[in-house]
Amino acid sequence: MLGSIRIVSRLIQATRLNHAIGLTVFMACASGAFTPAIGQTQGQMPAAPFPAAPGQTMRAQASDGVHLGVAACAGSNCHGATEPIAGSSVMQNEFTIWTTRDKHRRAYDVLLDDRAVRMARALGLPDAKSAPVCLDCHADNVPAEERGRQFQLADGVGCEACHGGASTWLGIHISGVSHRDNLAAGLYPTEQPVARAEKCLSCHFGDAGRFVNHRLYGAGHPRLTFELDTFTAIEPAHFVVDRDYVQRKGVITDLQVWSAGQAIALVRRMDALLDPRHNHQGTFPEPALFDCQSCHHVFDSLHAPRPTATGLGPGTVKLNDANAAMLRVAAQRIAPAAATALATHMQELHRATDTDWTLVQREAGAVRRAAVELVPALAGHQFTAQDMRAMADGVIAAALNGGADEYSHAEQTTMALESLVSGMRSAGFLDDGRAQALKTAMSGLYESFANDAVYRPDAFVKALHDFQRMMGR
Repeated sequence: MLGSIRIVSRLIQATRLNHAIGLTVFMACASGAFTPAIGQTQGQMPAAPFPAAPGQTMRAQASDGVHLGVAACAGSNCHGATEPIAGSSVMQNEFTIWTTRDKHRRAYDVLLDDRAVRMARALGLPDAKSAPVCLDCHADNVPAEERGRQFQLADGVGCEACHGGASTWLGIHISGVSHRDNLAAGLYPTEQPVARAEKCLSCHFGDAGRFVNHRLYGAGHPRLTFELDTFTAIEPAHFVVDRDYVQRKGVITDLQVWSAGQAIALVRRMDALLDPRHNHQGTFPEPALFDCQSCHHVFDSLHAPRPTATGLGPGTVKLNDANAAMLRVAAQRIAPAAATALATHMQELHRATDTDWTLVQREAGAVRRAAVELVPALAGHQFTAQDMRAMADGVIAAALNGGADEYSHAEQTTMALESLVSGMRSAGFLDDGRAQALKTAMSGLYESFANDAVYRPDAFVKALHDFQRMMGR
């Protein structure tokens, strides 16, 4: 479950509104929404690491120097102020926001909860708080030799888990050098869409060394769900995109973040499908790669999911293809031939899962290549008002043509529309009144899938029609 869906929706709206206000003051002619923590150089997308092939070490896992611990950033004259400091180029209360509001701060703490104790027992682990399979995502679990004197594993997912070991760049960082210099010294480029997607998805989906498999789900791990642009907004962001920020790092649109995030998510999903460790554990491939509701749905023939859009019949266990569906919509607008190729290979991949594992691997490789090729085009595209409207129509059409049958599609559809509405509003393509009306309709979408255990596609479709009517006014 997504939990408090209404609260999440309001958080997204409030966070994005704050960023939009800060930017549209002096960027009124921009072609898309402004989102936190994205950087460019002179308006062009900087070079960013491309997804690694299965078995290769990603940058997020490589040694990046000694991690000094969050205390190194917590001084009141650094990032530990209780309130934003007037006249500063950054808020300087970033550590305080992380400490008091960011769930990353509690990532280690949940390993001490009753759920984690039960999970560890079910998995045959001594405890969750010392198990690498848990610590690798619930803490900044670097090797002992890469931990500074103030480093505390119990700090959870701290500053350096995302920004990289500070030992190589902290000295120049506090001296006021340029952002480019900080990056050259080893600061991780979280502002770049592709780099951010790789970093976030390394835990929020998995990578070559970390993966929430079906055994972990069976033991009680919550179902993972993720969309880069939305989760950036609700983290919550511990910075404000203002004039100073844009001068240092540039600006990019919500749609670039959303589309790049979908592409990298699909790449990671194909990596896992191609990874020999996930191919077959017994007679069945890794179940975590398949759509959960293919099996976990209300046992009611009137409401059971029917994956007709894939050509598979009722009762078939279907791969989770929500990211592929969203990526296809994005690509259709700017690279229609690539979108068609992606759709073809995805359809063949679905069919192969019902017949031949060799064909699964071949088509998974083709889907992966298609997604990788789309990354630079999507991450660098300046989305226009026409693009955004066409993409919104495409996302809605995909859901109404069978996608809404699946809970994962309902999630991704709603978060995509959230990004699109935010993008259109922040770029000046929607006035405040219309944007607010769409946000109200958006609340109905979130409400319709607030509980995955009792999800009803017809309720989501009704809410989607309401949103569509509001969109067409």
